[in-house]
Amino acid sequence: MATDRKAPKPAKADAGRPFIQGEGDYISGRRYQKAAKRFAEEHDTESLARAAAPRNEAEQREMIVAEKKGKAKARGGKSPRR
Repeated sequence: MATDRKAPKPAKADAGRPFIQGEGDYISGRRYQKAAKRFAEEHDTESLARAAAPRNEAEQREMIVAEKKGKAKARGGKSPRR
């Protein structure tokens, strides 16, 4: 019993635009790199880092707890198969 159904064709890249996805495509990666470089050149990043530093011990503990909470989600082990 043969069927007339054809397997779907894989998506193709537009002319001049690579179709590579994953953590991000090439165009988005270049856009991010350009914006990050421009930000670093136009801003005093050292003073911004000092301004973001904890002002007291309680704030420092709060930041450490928040960092641990964020990292705990990233360590979840193997992701389920799709």
